[in-house]
Amino acid sequence: MILKSQLLHEYDHTSLPPPVTYPTVVGIRVMLLQITVDEKQENVLADAWLICEWKDPRLTWDPSKYMNISYVDLPHSAIWKPDISMYNSPESAAFQDLGESLANVSHTGQVHIVAGIKMQYFCVVDLTYWPHDNHNCTLQMGSWRYNKAGIDLELVEDKPRMEALTRLNPDGGNLTRGWWRLVNSSMARYEEHFDCCPDPFVSIRMYLVLTRDAPAFQWTVKMPVVALCILTFIMFLLPPCAGEKLIFGGICLILDVLFIAYSSITVSHAPSHTPLIVELVCQQLLLTVASVVVTAITTRLARDPHATPLSSQVTTCLHLMSVCLCLNNYRSLIVPSPWQSMRNYNASVKTEEVEMGENGRAQLFSNTNNSNASSPQAANHMLSSPSSSSSSYSGLDYLLLAAAIDRLCLVIFVLIFIINMLTYSSVL
Repeated sequence: MILKSQLLHEYDHTSLPPPVTYPTVVGIRVMLLQITVDEKQENVLADAWLICEWKDPRLTWDPSKYMNISYVDLPHSAIWKPDISMYNSPESAAFQDLGESLANVSHTGQVHIVAGIKMQYFCVVDLTYWPHDNHNCTLQMGSWRYNKAGIDLELVEDKPRMEALTRLNPDGGNLTRGWWRLVNSSMARYEEHFDCCPDPFVSIRMYLVLTRDAPAFQWTVKMPVVALCILTFIMFLLPPCAGEKLIFGGICLILDVLFIAYSSITVSHAPSHTPLIVELVCQQLLLTVASVVVTAITTRLARDPHATPLSSQVTTCLHLMSVCLCLNNYRSLIVPSPWQSMRNYNASVKTEEVEMGENGRAQLFSNTNNSNASSPQAANHMLSSPSSSSSSYSGLDYLLLAAAIDRLCLVIFVLIFIINMLTYSSVL
């Protein structure tokens, strides 16, 4: 075509449009198509259209001399283009993969080019509220070579277009690819001065606020954690000397470890942020370990009591703690201080049959030949009567000590759970 040949004759696509005494004003718009966040690499990946407009006096003509042609498409590689680069991206050049794209040129010299680009730029992710995390990410772009004296960037629109991000089916379902939703966005123009040049460099900053929108995490993360918390709570309610508590605690430990392994694979190991939900499960794991260890030790002590009882000071503290921690059903295990001199431990008495009676009092079924102690009522009487034989007493105060430690773990667990739920409620 004659018009294209004449426009590109002796055209230097490496030099700025004239006059060089004035900067070339480049208008910029951005249309976002797809956004995703790579938490492990701490990168934002976005498919977008970068729309640039500028005026090149070398590409003007009189339409009346060329069959009233007002617009013409020219290969982008044959004309000058602004060297727009992304400053915080490993792939900086915006126009490097245009292929055979064409630039639309008006007879007034106005150049319009739409570049389909893949933006990949750094973003420090905040996974504190995972899987309801929000991320504030900023992309900075501008001319890599020219300062304001050569290229001046202007915003055609103050925020990127995002119509393509919300595609719905007739039933209202979201058909948008990916699980990230754009909550807010804006664009701003900045001028930065450097020691190398008297004139400032002009850049465009695009601010994006992204939130995770993945309903599947409701079932794969939140519901399992709630179920784990319920199981752990039930475990704490079991008596500390119950063998079932060891089994229940072991199951809780296995499930907690499996969830931590799953989150370790799924969630990025960010150096500055740990998800609260992962911290909750880890703290729950530590408390479960403490409860299982106390249960194992208590079972051993109760079935093979030591000859040395707890000191009277510890016994008094346990008596007070039993009131504060609602352990009234265990208070009968404490011998009142007037009877301290009578409390001699008999190692031959095994407490492997310690149970909690229907009346809420501890019962000791000893295997002695004393017919008076062969029934639960007699054993209960021996624990509550000062005239009972001293040989009937065994290390039941260790059981109360274990119950107090176990109840403290329960209180700590409930506090941790409430704090995490209140924290999460602020972002839901």
